[in-house]
Amino acid sequence: MKLAFLKRIFLSPGFLPVLIFGCNNSSTSLDKVKIENKLNKSIVCVLGYNYPDLNLGFINKQSVLTNIKFEINAGQTKELDTLGLCQKATWDKYIKHNMLMLFVFDKDKLQTVDKVEDALTERYYFSYIQLMKTNGIITVN
Repeated sequence: MKLAFLKRIFLSPGFLPVLIFGCNNSSTSLDKVKIENKLNKSIVCVLGYNYPDLNLGFINKQSVLTNIKFEINAGQTKELDTLGLCQKATWDKYIKHNMLMLFVFDKDKLQTVDKVEDALTERYYFSYIQLMKTNGIITVN
């Protein structure tokens, strides 16, 4: 009897959205994407919403370097998303072709290069489902 009740709850269509529509982290808001820096250096991260356009022309080096929200120190986890992309409706509104991009730059290198492309160390791509599997946390390592 108890097993049948639990199956009904967990397999009901109304229960599934609770599982996949939101990020989970008690220290920050539940609807924001967070970046976890496991590198031994500070990085600068910028989200890209216009996949498959990989052009970095939308990134202003000075703005990124002077805005502390883009910088993530070694060992730090930080909220980067300002839109609330862990909410499916928000994701669908802003993310083109269902793919979020994360551009990761070496902070020290970014300060010395002329073009932001020269400081790019990594580029990540995430679908909504992939992001939900990690509770909205993107790990850079």
